[in-house]
Amino acid sequence: MSGQKNFTLGRRDLLTTTDQKLSKAMAEANASSRALAVTANTAPAVEPAERLAIRRDLLEPPQADPTGFERIIGKSDLTSINYLERGKRASMAVCRIRVPSPGGEWYGTGFLVGPRLLMTNAHVLGSEIEAGQAEAEFGYEHDVDGVLGTPIQFNLMPHEIFFSDPQADVTFVSVAPVSEKGVPLERFGWLSLLPLSGKAVEGEWVTIIQHPGGGPKQISIRSNQVVNLKIPGRNLDAFIHYRTDTEPGSSGSPVLNDQWQVVALHHKAVAAPRDAAKPEAPIKWIGNEGVRISAIFRLLERRRLENDHALRVLDRLERALGFTPMVPEISTTSSEILEADGKPYKPTRWAKQNTVYGYDPDFLSERLSLEQIIAPVKAQAAPLLSGTGVELVYNKFSVIMHADRKFALITAVNINGSELRHPGDRPGSFRRDARIADEYQPDGEFYEKAKGNDKVQFSRGHLVRRFDPAWGGSLEEARNGDEDSFHYTNAAPQFQAYNNVDWGDLEDYVLNQTQLTERKVTVLQGPIYRPEDPPYGKERKGGPWKIPLSFWKIAVVQKTATNVSAAAFIVGQTQYVDALYEAKVFKALAPYRFEELRTRKIQTTIATIEQQTGLNFERIRPFDAHDSLESTRRTRWISSVNDILI
Repeated sequence: MSGQKNFTLGRRDLLTTTDQKLSKAMAEANASSRALAVTANTAPAVEPAERLAIRRDLLEPPQADPTGFERIIGKSDLTSINYLERGKRASMAVCRIRVPSPGGEWYGTGFLVGPRLLMTNAHVLGSEIEAGQAEAEFGYEHDVDGVLGTPIQFNLMPHEIFFSDPQADVTFVSVAPVSEKGVPLERFGWLSLLPLSGKAVEGEWVTIIQHPGGGPKQISIRSNQVVNLKIPGRNLDAFIHYRTDTEPGSSGSPVLNDQWQVVALHHKAVAAPRDAAKPEAPIKWIGNEGVRISAIFRLLERRRLENDHALRVLDRLERALGFTPMVPEISTTSSEILEADGKPYKPTRWAKQNTVYGYDPDFLSERLSLEQIIAPVKAQAAPLLSGTGVELVYNKFSVIMHADRKFALITAVNINGSELRHPGDRPGSFRRDARIADEYQPDGEFYEKAKGNDKVQFSRGHLVRRFDPAWGGSLEEARNGDEDSFHYTNAAPQFQAYNNVDWGDLEDYVLNQTQLTERKVTVLQGPIYRPEDPPYGKERKGGPWKIPLSFWKIAVVQKTATNVSAAAFIVGQTQYVDALYEAKVFKALAPYRFEELRTRKIQTTIATIEQQTGLNFERIRPFDAHDSLESTRRTRWISSVNDILI
């Protein structure tokens, strides 16, 4: 925003724009003859169907809010009477920020977004020094009798968490748990932030709770109408714009939809285009701009591996949604982290006579062709040095590498529950595969902390678990499968706690069920790659890499001699929140009360995995146990193995 802002009368709570292109676009939108109140007939043309579908899913069920969708698309203005009471509850999390300075003091607005976590603008709190001097003042508002309350003051604790980004104009800072007079911060609750885009559509009215001019708390209730601006050559995806006929709101305020979900962080007012003939004319405000919450999440995800405080912010935001803490705690020993790489096997290891290596597509009664599964994304696969294709064959399993991301595109393993054998002690070190170029497979330097200055330590996480291919007619055959799993082509970067618990528990369940029932199972799995995945290892050899933050798994079980059943899972981190909307978990106007969210694991549908990965599972889609039982619901939380359907 350099060169595009100025402070008005020294006020730090009000950031205005001198961006003439933005001012012109807002003025044209306001003057347009097209009504911004979206109607049922025009809504699909104004907003993509996907965004409208997401917005509809965020509403309460019709029995709780019969006119919810009609209100969004401009056909009704009725709302439930509890809207006001819930708004009052939401407003408790909003505070005034007071910052002393040599010339006096300035004010801004902020609000709690998680346990002891405050969000405001970077131009309100731009440094740890400012935050260390500032106070968050809650309850500075008039009561029902018009009596102005005394602010309840809390110190900020930037030494715990302070994350600020001037370009996104956002700051997160930790808050003391108790006020100067002994009032607990938890009394004021928080406004949970939802990562996905689609919480507001064009023409919808939004509300701002604020401390304008540093004064008592006020609300601009449903008087700001969302408008989509288009400026040639300018990407405005990170911002939301809204018209207003009220005084410009305080910087750092929450912008909320009718369900009291935070749509954006308000950060500046848009002025009318400047009249060159009247340079001294007073500023006329014609609109406002906020930073989208989805854009803030993307920023944090990009920065989480290079910035400890970004990781801590995400940890508290996830706690606010009901997730368990995800700040990594490495429990591995130093020998495991710093182990030396093993020497690559010779390619002749997998060319023995009378032995067939690799994933068997005919292992179950239903043929599952790996070639067919990867067909839509085969161009992304890394080629073998021999020029014979893209499939790396091992004992009982295969791996196909992603050429750009340098980790597996997919792994596929066959497990025979009646022939499982314990292979013995851990066979040794991971090693590279000599059949594929080194550029497509990171080695030990990627995982060893001493080889870089990165803030996060990853473990070598098996995709195909070491015990899955450990079966066959002899112990030697089982050991060969175990040894083959220790290739970097089969490794994925995972926090150790995640690898042991979140991913490991699911693996244990699948393998245990296979062993107990002595059934045949095919397991397909891999990372979910997204453009916003965070970078890691810029200074490491072969880096940087973009790190996948969630993983998928499909287990196909031979239930009878002629019938199979399949179950699909996603095990990851914040990406689950997208799936929660499909599961209709957010069914209340207060999206910060989530007793249901006990774990990170979800059972989902094969179709959802296809959508996330681009792979083709049409051959096993009809056997999806979850989809056949809950066809109207794409995801469900699993709190224990007893919740799994297969």
